[in-house]
Amino acid sequence: MKERWLPVGVIAGVLFVINVIARWVAKGIDDPDTEATAGFIALGVVGLVFFAMALYWGRTRPWSRVAADLGFAALAGCLLSIFLGPLAAGESPFVHGAGAFFQQVWFYGAVFAAGTGLGMAALMAFAADYRAKQLKAYSDRAKAHPRRV
Repeated sequence: MKERWLPVGVIAGVLFVINVIARWVAKGIDDPDTEATAGFIALGVVGLVFFAMALYWGRTRPWSRVAADLGFAALAGCLLSIFLGPLAAGESPFVHGAGAFFQQVWFYGAVFAAGTGLGMAALMAFAADYRAKQLKAYSDRAKAHPRRV
C-alpha cells in the first residue's frame, strides 16, 4: 500500500508547493497582466509535472493505473491548492468569489488531462508504453518457438 500511495502523496505535495510559490510570487506583483502570466507559468509547471510523471510511470504501469494515480494526486493537489494555498499566501480561499474558486478547479482538471494525455500519447507514439512492451514480449516469445507441423 505504501509503495502505491506514497508517490501519489508526494506528487500532491509537489503540486501544492508549486501553487503556494506561485501565489507568493503573484502576491508581490502589482501589475494584473504580469500576475496572470505568473499564474499561467505555474499552471504550465503543474502540467509539466503531470507530463513527466505520465512518461515515467507509463513505461512500467498500465495506462489505467497511471491515470488513476495521477488523478488522485491531481484531486489531492487541487484541494490543497484551493483551500490551503490561499491561506498560506495570507488570503481567504473565497476572497475573489465563487466564480474564481471554481475556475481554479476547472483549470486544474484541464491541466491534469492535458499533461497526462500528452505524456501517454508521447509514450504510445514511440511504442514505449506498458502495453506496447507487453505486445513486443508476446511476439518475441511466439517467434522463439518453432511452429508445430
